[in-house]
Amino acid sequence: MLALPAGAAPPTIEVGGPAPVLAQELAGAPDPQARLAELLAASSGSLPNNLAPALPKVKSSRSAVYRDGCHVDYDSTRNPPCVYGNRASSRTVVLFGDSHAAQWFPALQGLATERGWKLVSLTKASCKVAGVTIVNRHKPYTACDTWRSNAVARINALHPALVVVSSSDAGDPAEPADDTLRQWTTGFEDTFRDLGTSGARVAALLDTPWPKGDPVDCAADNSLQLHACANHLPGAIHDATRQSAIRGAAAATGAAVVDPRPWVCAVRTGICPVVVANTVVYRDESHLSEAYAAALTPVLADSLDRLVGSS
Repeated sequence: MLALPAGAAPPTIEVGGPAPVLAQELAGAPDPQARLAELLAASSGSLPNNLAPALPKVKSSRSAVYRDGCHVDYDSTRNPPCVYGNRASSRTVVLFGDSHAAQWFPALQGLATERGWKLVSLTKASCKVAGVTIVNRHKPYTACDTWRSNAVARINALHPALVVVSSSDAGDPAEPADDTLRQWTTGFEDTFRDLGTSGARVAALLDTPWPKGDPVDCAADNSLQLHACANHLPGAIHDATRQSAIRGAAAATGAAVVDPRPWVCAVRTGICPVVVANTVVYRDESHLSEAYAAALTPVLADSLDRLVGSS
C-alpha cells in the first residue's frame, strides 16, 4: 500500500471518455424507458470524464427531504408538514415509507413541479409500509408503528389523488410467524386498505435492486473496470419474499405495483451497473443517488401519470 505524506492529495482517479448526459437523454427521449434500457445495456466499464456529480460528492448529495429535516429519525413519531410542488393544487400526491421511499423524492419533486401537483413527503428511517412490527437496534421498533398509524391518518385527511408507498426489503419481524410470506402480505394489505379509505389510488413501488457492497468506493478503486462492481439479478433483490408479499397485497386491495428493476438493471443480461451514462446509480450500499433518481423523473412519469389522472 502506498503511504502518502501528511497533507498529500488523494491519488487521481483515472477516467475514460465522455458519456451521454443521462438526465438530458431521458428528458428528450420519445420513450424514456426504452432509452434507459439502451443506456443500461451499453454501460461502460470506465468512469466517464463528465461524471455528474463528481464521484467524491455522490455520497453527500441529499435531496430536500433530508436538507429540510423532513425524513424522520428513528426515535421520533412526529410528522413534519413537508409540502412541495404547487401548494395550492387540488391534486395531492403523497410519498410514504422509509428511506427507500425518500430516495425517490427527487423524481417525484420533478414530476410535481412539471404537473402542478402538491407533493407531501412522509418518510421515517427504517419504518416499513407494512403493518408489521420489526426489530430495530435490537428491540421492537414501536416508534415506527406509532408513526405509521399517525401518518396514515394524516394521509387520509388529505384525500390525495395518489399515495406512492415504498420501503426497503431489509428488516425482520419482531415476532416472526411460521409463514412470513403471509405475515408480510397481511401487513401490506392492512396498510394499503387503510390508505384507500380516502379514495386515493395506492402505487406500491417495489424496492430497488441492491448494489454489491459500497458501489462508490468500488468505482473509485476500479474506475477503469466498473464491471467488477456491478451486481446481477436475481441476486440483487434483497428479499424476494417481501416483493411477493407486496404483489399479493396489491392484487387483494387494488393497489398498483411499480417495478423499478428495469430502471436499474439491464433486462437481457440482468447486470445492474454502478454507473449509467454519466451518472452514478447508487450513493451507498442500498440507496439510489440523488442524481440518478432525479434523472428517472420521465421514466417514473410513465407509471404515475395514469394513476393520478384517473383519480
